[in-house]
Amino acid sequence: MSLSANIKRLRLEKDMTQEQLATKLGVSAQAVSKWETSETYPDGALLIPLANELEVSLDELFGNDSVTMADISSKIMKLIHNTEATERFNVARDIGWQIERGLFNCRMEIEKKYDPNEIKNQKNASYILDDNGFTIVSNGKEPFFSVFPQPEEGYGHFLNDKDDLQKIFAALSHTDTMNALVYLYQKNENYVFESVVLERDCEVANDQINTVIDDLLTLKLIWKQELTINGEKRVLYYSRPSHKLLAVLLMTREIGYKGAYSLQSHIRNTPFIKE
Repeated sequence: MSLSANIKRLRLEKDMTQEQLATKLGVSAQAVSKWETSETYPDGALLIPLANELEVSLDELFGNDSVTMADISSKIMKLIHNTEATERFNVARDIGWQIERGLFNCRMEIEKKYDPNEIKNQKNASYILDDNGFTIVSNGKEPFFSVFPQPEEGYGHFLNDKDDLQKIFAALSHTDTMNALVYLYQKNENYVFESVVLERDCEVANDQINTVIDDLLTLKLIWKQELTINGEKRVLYYSRPSHKLLAVLLMTREIGYKGAYSLQSHIRNTPFIKE
C-alpha cells in the first residue's frame, strides 16, 4: 500500500478529519488532501510528527513489512526503558500477549491492530500447541505468559530427575506443609525462626513438625544452621521464599482451568516424550 493510501487509512482508523490532522501538524487541510491523493508528499521534517500523530512507526507509515530481530529487540528495550518502573512488568506482559496473537495469526487471520486496552480487558486464558512447542497464557488475577519451544530430543529430559520431582509434589501434598509455606511467603527473605514457631503459628502438631521441616528443605524454602548459644545447641532456619516455586503454583492452577479460552490452537501430532 502506498504512503498516500496509508495516511488516509490510518487517519480514518483514528476517526480524524483532514482538518484535525492538519491542525496537529501545522499545515493546511489542503496539504493533507494532496498527500492522500499522491499529488504531493509530506516534507521530510513532517514524517516523524505525522507517524506520531497516527501512532504508528515510520515502517508502517510507508508500508514496510520487513522487520529484523535486532530492530524488535532494540525497540522493546527502549520501550521498557522509557516506561515508568511501576508499569514495566505490565508492559512486558502486554508484549507477551502480542507474541501470542502473532503466533495465532500465523494459523488464522485475526485483527492485527493494537488495542492498548485489550490486555486489561482480556480475562480468558489462551494456548497454542503444535509440533514446534506450546504456549501457556493466563489472564485475570495472576496473568503470565510462557513459551516452550520444542527441544530436538522432546520434553522427556525431565524424567532424569523424576525422583526429585515426585518428592517436590509429595511435599506439596501435605496440608501442614502448605500452611507453613504460606506462612513463610508472608515473611521477608532470611526470616529466622525455630521449628517451634511453625508449631505455634501454623498449628503444626509436634509429631508432624519434622515432616514439615523436611518438606520445606526439599522445596528449598528454608536452609538450616546449627549453632551453639550459651553452651546450648540450637537449630535455626532461614526462610528463602522462591519465586520459582510460586510460578509453579500459579501455573498449576491452569491444570484445572475450566473457563473459556480466548485463543486456542491445538494441532500437535507428535508425542511430548520421545521413546
